[in-house]
Amino acid sequence: MAEVENQLSAVTMITKRILILALAFCCATCGLIKPNSNFQSPIAESSTVNEPKTFDLSNPQKRNELTEQLANKRVIFIGEIHDRLEHHQNQLSIIQSLYARYPDLAIGVEYFQQPFQSYLDDYIAGLIDEREMLRKTEYFKRWQLDYRMLQPIFSFAREKHIPVLALNVPDEIHNKVFKGGMKSLSHRELAQTPVDIQPASDHYLQNLEAIFNSHPPSNDFETFVEGVLLWDESMADITTRYLKAHPQARVVVLAGLVHVMYGDGIPERVNRRLGGNQSAVIINGSDFGNYPGIADYQLITKGGIELPKAGKLGVSIEDSADGVLISKFLAESAAQAAGLVAGDNIIAINDVKVANLLELKAMMFDKQPSDKILVSVRRNNKVSSNNELAFEVVLR
Repeated sequence: MAEVENQLSAVTMITKRILILALAFCCATCGLIKPNSNFQSPIAESSTVNEPKTFDLSNPQKRNELTEQLANKRVIFIGEIHDRLEHHQNQLSIIQSLYARYPDLAIGVEYFQQPFQSYLDDYIAGLIDEREMLRKTEYFKRWQLDYRMLQPIFSFAREKHIPVLALNVPDEIHNKVFKGGMKSLSHRELAQTPVDIQPASDHYLQNLEAIFNSHPPSNDFETFVEGVLLWDESMADITTRYLKAHPQARVVVLAGLVHVMYGDGIPERVNRRLGGNQSAVIINGSDFGNYPGIADYQLITKGGIELPKAGKLGVSIEDSADGVLISKFLAESAAQAAGLVAGDNIIAINDVKVANLLELKAMMFDKQPSDKILVSVRRNNKVSSNNELAFEVVLR
């Protein structure tokens, strides 16, 4: 599930003072987060609330300078707008720089949910490949952001054997909490949540109320806050458990801006569990320099960076009992041009079986236009007994 977050508007002085963010939610929810100049980040080291220090990571000297300033921090939070490729590129740059100096490093990510940790471990260990990891973690069902944005980070982690921590609570649990609060959870579900969930600070409550009022996403504000705190506490709990089990390690946490800005959300809960201010907050984006206390550091980003066009079959598909059903074709469909027909059930790509839509997405995520793939289908053919056919499709 991806957060939709917009940059500051330049239309009026009022809109310039409002951050349009998104909270990762079961539906896209826009909210207004107003900066609080009186708020001090819990990781600030003096009583003075300063504007975040700005770094351009394309400058090697500046990148090294930032790495040096992070030397005494055990947790580095890098806030992001999920669908901004340049944000993930900055994250990778910091991870690479930190790893070169402190190889005892782990990466905590919001994108994967805790029950699937073993599959991330297997991927990092080289026991399963990337497609198998994406399939088993149900990534394309539970997060849905174009994985190609994250792929360089995960490839680097696998290459260097950097542990990746699945921080997020399962969808099944947080969806229930957003609808009915913590009281709606069964004893078994409660056992999968942190024991110590503390109330939100007044500052965080103000921000969450602004999000809620912009587009109420649950039954009431109280259950909404409980859902957000469950997210934050769960991610903080996993991060802290790892640090306590690995006293010499550092963790880089990748999460949406709303979870880390001003030190709210995950950072203050990690610091509480560690018993001191041992974290630094970094945010992507060049629009926040006038908001004291929003973060320790901000990273310059260059807009307009996009992923290459993906190769497409040009079909509308859905799960069925016989595979992945082609319900209709889109305009200039590559599959239709190759001879597939509506009603065909896709059962394999390049001779690798696909049983459902998620497995098909795992096979297709890195394909490019003009790539040739072999698509095997099961066709309801009353004329011939041979109802399994294969077609070479040139993607568009």
